[in-house]
Amino acid sequence: MPDHKSATGGASLAPQLITMFQLMVVVLLWNSAYKGGRILNTLYALELGATPLIIGLLLATYGVFPLLMAVKAGRIADRYGSRVPIMSGMVVCSLAVMLPWFSPTLPMLFVSAALTGFGFILGQVAFQSLVGTLGAGEARTRNFNLYALIIAVADFVGPVSAGFSIDHGGHVRTYLFLGLLGLVATVVLITLAKRVPRHLKPAPTPASHRMSDLWRDINMRRVLIAGAVVMTAIDLFQLYMPLYGHQVGLSASVIGMILGASAAATFVSRALLPMLVRNFGEEKTLLYALFLTASMFTLIPVFSSPLPLAAICFTLGLGMGLGQPLTVMLCYHYAPEGRGGESLGLRIAINNSMHVVVPAMFGAVGAAFGLAPVFWVSAGAVAAGNWYARKRSV
Repeated sequence: MPDHKSATGGASLAPQLITMFQLMVVVLLWNSAYKGGRILNTLYALELGATPLIIGLLLATYGVFPLLMAVKAGRIADRYGSRVPIMSGMVVCSLAVMLPWFSPTLPMLFVSAALTGFGFILGQVAFQSLVGTLGAGEARTRNFNLYALIIAVADFVGPVSAGFSIDHGGHVRTYLFLGLLGLVATVVLITLAKRVPRHLKPAPTPASHRMSDLWRDINMRRVLIAGAVVMTAIDLFQLYMPLYGHQVGLSASVIGMILGASAAATFVSRALLPMLVRNFGEEKTLLYALFLTASMFTLIPVFSSPLPLAAICFTLGLGMGLGQPLTVMLCYHYAPEGRGGESLGLRIAINNSMHVVVPAMFGAVGAAFGLAPVFWVSAGAVAAGNWYARKRSV
């Protein structure tokens, strides 16, 4: 009889695939809570009288711990496996989301944002590293694409559910709702913990392995810069679209639906990703996505009605939605053997430097010059990233 056991612990293909899909259920619940919490913090800060600069600093706080810890988190996943970092990160993140429910004040929003970012980075790097180890070649691409699709669903579910919860139950109760959603995901993962593959070969990182080696590689550097550009676009959209919607008089649920339209487009584009990669290749598809993103940013300040804004944000989501999975795939592809988690951690660290710098910097720009210039400068930044990638394309 043919042997269906794999070389990595004797698990058959079917249980491995089941584990992958079960993990995606956890990712959906947990990321919905996290994404909804970011939007909730923005809208509640507005209710508390925060200025665009304060809100920019608030969102920047989410990126402080990820900036400092991402590479370390990747090395931990490479050496010891994903199980413990994932569960630890989910618990911390879910509890941190609920903190404003206990003390609904502006300072507590900053504490919640910092601790949420701390927990999220522990889990996120380990999740991505785990997905990368569950297959090779086309299987790995399929797994990363499935992961990206689930994130797109969470990008829709989180803001939309947060918006409707705010309108019907208020801001403070929504913190409790989102925190419980994250804790449900944690409980589900704990029940599945034994089915998460163990890391069988922990090995110390050779002294000759330095983070700067990854940056000096031209292909890796191009991917890292492209990922930073994509994250800049996403951060600015998530920060300024709610502010712009609030400024033009849209309700929280309408703002949530507009953000949901972008997330729905992200799902569509990621569903089409395998076909696009087959026809155009990963790098050319990334360039087209950046061009589409820059184009749509220029149109947002021109409109104030919900339907045109939803259409623009849907189209914008098509471009932004492709950027993250493509840069994850390319980053893992160009990573040296045994350093996949570290490379993904470096990518996240650079992206989270954008989380810290971009909201704070553009929050000051928005406070001084209004919101329209921010969208146009955002378009210019994405276009510049597109130019850099084209200049060094291989």
